Amino acid sequence: MHSIASGLDYPAVGPQHAWLKDLGCAEYHAINDTDCLDAFMTLSRVEGIIPALESSHAVAWAIQEAKRLGPDADILVNLSGRGDKNADFVANKLGRAISRITCAAHNRMTEQASAAHKSIDAAW
Repeated sequence: MHSIASGLDYPAVGPQHAWLKDLGCAEYHAINDTDCLDAFMTLSRVEGIIPALESSHAVAWAIQEAKRLGPDADILVNLSGRGDKNADFVANKLGRAISRITCAAHNRMTEQASAAHKSIDAAW
């Protein structure tokens, strides 16, 4: 099996994860490349967070699971890595430039950080 996220193709993790699955300590769900890219773009647009492609697989699963669980459910997704390193690859895969999305996500993060600093200053 091949993934657009190169970190998921690392063969050394396979036996450990297979063992955890066999013990019933872990579950694994497949996400296709299209859903991974959709999750990458969605999180970038909605939250201003550019996830790594490996983490985008988890985000895609969470989006699917959220639909099943309903609006009162809480889902925690741990993000790892930086997706800005994947931006050119994603742009090529999608056949369009996403630099404006990357810039918009960066601007949103800067605005949120500035607002947080103002709130902290006001509290002091």
